[in-house]
Amino acid sequence: MKKTLSLIFTALFLAVCLVPGLGLILTGGADAAANEMLPAAPVIAADGVFNPDVLAETAAYVDGRFSFRLEGITAWAKLNAALFRTSTAENVLLGRAGWLFYAPSIHDYTGDAPMTARELYCAARTLYLLQEYAENRGGDFLFTAAPNKNMLYPEYMPERTRLGGASNMDALYALLGEMGVSYLDLRGVFGQETEPLYFKTDSHWNARGAALAADALLAALGRESAYYADTVSAGAIHRGDLYEMLYPAGKSLEEDFMYAPGFSFSANTENPDRVTITTESGAGAGTLLCYRDSFGRNLYPFLAESFAAAEFSRRNEYTAATLPEGGTLVIELVERNLRYLVEYDSLAAAPERKMSLVMDAVPGNGCAALTESAGTEGYTVFSGVWDGMTPDDTSNVYILSGGALYEAVPRPDGFIVSLPDGSTVDAVYAAAGGNFFRLSAVYAIE
Repeated sequence: MKKTLSLIFTALFLAVCLVPGLGLILTGGADAAANEMLPAAPVIAADGVFNPDVLAETAAYVDGRFSFRLEGITAWAKLNAALFRTSTAENVLLGRAGWLFYAPSIHDYTGDAPMTARELYCAARTLYLLQEYAENRGGDFLFTAAPNKNMLYPEYMPERTRLGGASNMDALYALLGEMGVSYLDLRGVFGQETEPLYFKTDSHWNARGAALAADALLAALGRESAYYADTVSAGAIHRGDLYEMLYPAGKSLEEDFMYAPGFSFSANTENPDRVTITTESGAGAGTLLCYRDSFGRNLYPFLAESFAAAEFSRRNEYTAATLPEGGTLVIELVERNLRYLVEYDSLAAAPERKMSLVMDAVPGNGCAALTESAGTEGYTVFSGVWDGMTPDDTSNVYILSGGALYEAVPRPDGFIVSLPDGSTVDAVYAAAGGNFFRLSAVYAIE
């Protein structure tokens, strides 16, 4: 009898073990979870040459695609959440009352990894130069940061120590105010509403929140709209991105909203995540160039409806050269990614400055190591890295080229400048240690 039971148990165990593998063979395996990138099928040989990594690739392929994988991940996540109140997904933080938060935003929430003073100044000066370019073309400029969800709804966050002090957003907005850069602080706008306008199980605002943000942005640009007042419930239709990361096989949906009158604009795509979306609207007026991130997924339709022609870009490099004459330049960036302003290069044709700004400069011991690359039509981009000097936190960077002085876009470790084709960089000016220096430019050897 014992032998029979042992055989039955062994057979059942082997059968259970075989199910994932047989399912992989018969069905092609599990789908990807959320934004997961699954490994490609292994290749034994390519162009007649044996692939020595075929066994490792096979193991990775099976590990990522075996049947019922997503169901297993989901069951394990729910068990951990129920018993230990812990998340099994690296980027998901369990909150209170069923709320989920994007874990990387915890650093902004606690304040344990603030941007440096130089990073903040460079970010603000970058936006200043983009605004100057837009205004010189007869247009308008506006910057806004979509608040992190945990900053708006801290009551749903798990207990975390907050260090206090100015947040990156507070510090950046203060600098923008000093420089005269147009910005919109959406925290006050959302703080006036009692209803949650972000999804419980997603890191973004819902369509109603996007409508509110759009009304505020348009009002800041001197335009009228009432999208927020005209949004109505569309029902439980949204699957949260954080929920999908944590419970990839879960079926729960969350309420979202729609603009009741409907939209009349036409677009070059129906994919809201496309890198570049162009729109036309008979109900709108003027032209718009909007750089946006994933928060623009719900936001862009409202702005598209309000402008006769618009371009929405998900590129992290802001290139103002495509702004039409008299057009409006809007930049939307989520709070947790404010460092993108100094991690990615933003460009506009460098503005000329008066030579009197550098009359008192003294020779410096350091230099700027330059690289040269193609820019927009008619312009060349020069990227510089400091060698032997560290600029002051609030130092601008000026470039001498052919007897004219230009201001460069500053970076914590250097600068970037867009000059007319045929230009050379003859000298670089920056402040360090309270002194203003003239530095030589050394072209890097390719």
